[in-house]
Amino acid sequence: MTVWLQVKSGTKWHTVAKKPKNIKPAKRGSRKPSTTARKACANHKTRTWRSVIDVDVIGVADSAEKAVTKPVKLRCGV
Repeated sequence: MTVWLQVKSGTKWHTVAKKPKNIKPAKRGSRKPSTTARKACANHKTRTWRSVIDVDVIGVADSAEKAVTKPVKLRCGV
């Protein structure tokens, strides 16, 4: 699984953090595995943020399709 944290600048999205992680299936009753891309705020300027998520199962062919979260405005600049 890979997660990219992106910020919007003008009309383009720019990746500010990337977090790849190999995740094993969760055992019954245990916490679901996850990963998070993080970036510290440099200022309080309002910016629009989103995440892009790609999940690849080893040994299984899949499409190049990625999940993209709904953009949110936060008082957090880079």
